[in-house]
Amino acid sequence: MEKKNNAEANALTPIGKNERKSWISMAFVQAGICVCVPSFLEGALLAEAMPVWPAIISGTLGYVIVVVVMSILGMMGCDLGMASCTLTKSTFGDKGGRYIVSLIFAINLIGWVGIQNGVCGEAFTNFMSEYAGIEVPLVVSNILWGIIMLLTAVFGMSALEKLDYVSIPFLIVVMALGTYLAIKEYGMSGMGKEVTQTMSFLGGVGLSFNFYAVGTITAADITRFQKSRKDTIKSVVWGVFPMGVITLVLGVLLTKIADNYDISMVLIAVGIPVFGVLALILSTWTTNSTNAYSAGLDIVMALGVPDHRRREVTIIAGLVGTVLGAVGILNHIEGFLSFLSFLVCPVGGVMMADYWIVGKGKAENWHPVKGFNWTGVASWALGAIIAYLFKIEYLGILAGFVIYLIVEKFVPSQSRGADGRLKEEKAS
Repeated sequence: MEKKNNAEANALTPIGKNERKSWISMAFVQAGICVCVPSFLEGALLAEAMPVWPAIISGTLGYVIVVVVMSILGMMGCDLGMASCTLTKSTFGDKGGRYIVSLIFAINLIGWVGIQNGVCGEAFTNFMSEYAGIEVPLVVSNILWGIIMLLTAVFGMSALEKLDYVSIPFLIVVMALGTYLAIKEYGMSGMGKEVTQTMSFLGGVGLSFNFYAVGTITAADITRFQKSRKDTIKSVVWGVFPMGVITLVLGVLLTKIADNYDISMVLIAVGIPVFGVLALILSTWTTNSTNAYSAGLDIVMALGVPDHRRREVTIIAGLVGTVLGAVGILNHIEGFLSFLSFLVCPVGGVMMADYWIVGKGKAENWHPVKGFNWTGVASWALGAIIAYLFKIEYLGILAGFVIYLIVEKFVPSQSRGADGRLKEEKAS
């Protein structure tokens, strides 16, 4: 992989064995993705819709599904050293992967860059006004932090590693301190509040998964840097599961105890606002950097940009998300981004069926296909329709998986190596 000024330059070129990283460093990156305001919000939504223990258990099961699916898709990225969008060139064909999957991934990721950066910018503006007496316009705050967070994504995986090595231990300490102070300030009486159950147990499982759906299906963007399948599983399990469940549980507890799910706001309320704002900025930074990084990979493929222009494309992707968030446009399209989850999940199911069943889980059986692989495209579309009709996003993974295997029996996929196969692209 070409490097310049210590910045990761290439996007879709397979990661060579000599460029792989330790599972521990990748676990920190995975953990950084999990710690963000939406993760705490997930716990709050569950706490308001069902009793404490069902909320925690259903949310935890959602993360179990996340870990299982991420591990399976992540091992594909590890085997081939390829990003998620590149892997789809077998299942969907090079044009299907480019014009369908990469665009869906990119739009979703850019949208979440803007939404999360908007939360961070608003908190910073409020903090500066209330505690420093300095009026920072919200647009300026959003753009400022958007650019700062974007720099990490531009420099690539090595920069993400360094950020998460520092931020994750700090955030763990801050979350523990915030919980202790919240209990000391408000007591535990809120834990006994009765809740009228408005969400089913399976609905809670689905909610937990949905908050991490895009990151789950695009797992290979991170795991392509792993040295082995075993390392991939370890980084996903130890990176995603502990921090995911911790933020979920804290969201539930803080909602019950302090009537505020956001750990940063709780810290401000109990008198340590600097820690609160730092926690919010860092938790947004670790997540948004990865969102912008993955969006850059997808746009390189979607627009056919030269591979070595990853950094420039990442800058554009991050700035677009930041500006859209700063001017408030994304406040009106969150429903659209949620709808995209119905389109994202079946992609993972079809990819798994193609690689692990049709391709027998062997890297040498992976073949990019010219044009559209209509077997994969049709299976994906049917899986998305089924998931949308049942209003269960993660059902799309199972539906896509099963439908692909059925359709492939009657219309053998070109990914088996039929005419039209492109030259193999393997990690060196």
